Amino acid sequence: MELLPASGLGLKVGDRLEVAIVDRSGQVLLQKGKHLPGEAVLERLNERGFYREPVEVAPPSPSARFESDVQRASTTEGRLALLVSQVDRLLRSVVRPPSVMTWTDLEGVVRWLDDLFIRDPDQVIGVQQLLAQSHTLSERVLHAAAVTKLLALSEGLPTEQHYSLIAAALTLDVAVVEDHDDLATHRGELLEHHRQIVAGHPARAVELLRAIGIEDEVWLTAVAMHHERFDGSGYPHGLSGDAIPIGARIVALADAFTAMTRPRGDRAAYLARDALRELFAQHAGKFDPRLVQVLVKQLGVYPPGTIVKLANGEMAVCVRRTSDARKPVLRAVIDPAGQPYATPKRRDPDETATRIVEVLPGDRNRGIRSLILQLWKKDLDLTGGMAG
Repeated sequence: MELLPASGLGLKVGDRLEVAIVDRSGQVLLQKGKHLPGEAVLERLNERGFYREPVEVAPPSPSARFESDVQRASTTEGRLALLVSQVDRLLRSVVRPPSVMTWTDLEGVVRWLDDLFIRDPDQVIGVQQLLAQSHTLSERVLHAAAVTKLLALSEGLPTEQHYSLIAAALTLDVAVVEDHDDLATHRGELLEHHRQIVAGHPARAVELLRAIGIEDEVWLTAVAMHHERFDGSGYPHGLSGDAIPIGARIVALADAFTAMTRPRGDRAAYLARDALRELFAQHAGKFDPRLVQVLVKQLGVYPPGTIVKLANGEMAVCVRRTSDARKPVLRAVIDPAGQPYATPKRRDPDETATRIVEVLPGDRNRGIRSLILQLWKKDLDLTGGMAG
């Protein structure tokens, strides 16, 4: 970049320099930020001083800042919190035109979640299950996206479809993002205009996604059909069985399961184990029964993040699945007197004193969340026994 004469800056004694002043060889005569001390210095700078025009550096985009923040976050919990924040920003952007969201923005979230899942699926699912104390849309769809990944992997779908279905799970409710809190609060007594919103939101979501340039048909089809039901009782088209594409069936099941494990206006949250039982028994026929069996098998009787009481009075967290669905890897976090352990302790569900006797609701044991950082420390001796 060429040097420009300092005389062109119109400097006066006492001015603070916004640029460094250099001589013709590039040697600094006066640093940027310094104040001009007197007339002699000013005269000298005007005679032999030069400067370079400052290059305007554009501020980092929200996506670039997000990437940087996620890279700096050192824990799964911290990264998931950033992902939740980014999902919320992106979803609201879509419904507030002109939208600034692009596939590139969402791709960052999809890629980071996929990467976290591949590294440690039990931790990703477990942390989200422990934090599932509200029906916040961005938290729920991120949880649904992780369960979607679990099912897509179990079904042996092509890797490229994983991204499409994760993206679908994240955006399936984009059309109701502004109304979500009201819908969750008044679910048992939906007003007529809310019923209309619910009935039309899959088609509206597809319309919004197409408007920002999304053309991925696997993604769009899963969003459009995530309220179709296997027995034909769903909407908008009343499709049934295999007429509903596998991707839409996966996303629908993941959405239903994660919605059930969160509280809403007319009921408390289901325990993960009870939600699986409900899907298997009470909702039999509404969801692909084979996929429900896959989900039950993959998550086990005590899915990661489940809080349990042991025979000796301790409270523990199920942190990993094993090849035996009834025998998860346990970490005791609360002693029999109700005091937290400084460090979670490994417990064996085969031992009489530490067998599981009760599953406990997460919302009554929020103090356990402060121990999340210590629950999923890598145990190399356990990885060989992980299921899924």
